[in-house]
Amino acid sequence: MSKRNYYYLVAGLPDLILDGGKKMLSVGEFVQEASGLLHPDDAALFDMVRYPADNGNLLALLEKRDEEFDARGVFSQEALEDGIKSPDGLPGYMRTYIEAHKEGKLPFPELSAENQLTWLYYDEACAHENAFVREWFAFDRDLRNVISALNCRSAASEGLGEERPFLLQRAVIGRNDIAEAILKSNAPDFSLSAQLPWVERVTGLGRDNLVEYEKSIDTLRWDILNDLTTFSYFQIETVLAFTIKLGMVERWQELDEQAGREKFDRLVEELTSGFQLQKEL
Repeated sequence: MSKRNYYYLVAGLPDLILDGGKKMLSVGEFVQEASGLLHPDDAALFDMVRYPADNGNLLALLEKRDEEFDARGVFSQEALEDGIKSPDGLPGYMRTYIEAHKEGKLPFPELSAENQLTWLYYDEACAHENAFVREWFAFDRDLRNVISALNCRSAASEGLGEERPFLLQRAVIGRNDIAEAILKSNAPDFSLSAQLPWVERVTGLGRDNLVEYEKSIDTLRWDILNDLTTFSYFQIETVLAFTIKLGMVERWQELDEQAGREKFDRLVEELTSGFQLQKEL
């Protein structure tokens, strides 16, 4: 199948800088601008990279949490509420989770609700027919697991060594070869350097400054997205990667010095990433 080109949309995208300071358009504004310009098949891919916001909204509704609705997702609050009653119109992984929640038989009961739903989301994304979606989410899952395992090692060094296996089992998502190596290996790089060329870049980061640590992680994500979109030019992959990166830039712009410290404990394990636009005319 030939790739569709979005010359007008891509040519109008602004350059993004991870921590540029200048206020950019929001993810919501970009979604409004781009949605009506995409072919239905590509719009489905566009939805895929926005589902993390829907995941948070879905869990808040299912567990009756008093949280502000995140408007950056694909589904409105009404659509999710209807989907909980009759989930036919929701993605497959959401339907699986909702049915399991209703029956009280969650798929991975030892994990938090967030990690269970995220596990199902990654499984669906990593099996996607689109190479960008498949490779990006495989990387993002593996990166998340490496960071989680490093956090468990830090906890062990602070006197929680006996609890490390339990913490790992609750933190690592998926049971692919990478996840199994992370669960079992005591090597500094989890014996993964041959499979994950970026892993030593992560394990070598200092954690004394959480802001710089998080920025280094986001820079890695940025670089991987650049690699994945090297030859996409004006195609949907360019739009998807820009959307991911814009979400990350937006997050950094929302963090001020006072509020930032309170949020960084959560940010270490958040899934945010982005993209640098390739300009070739």
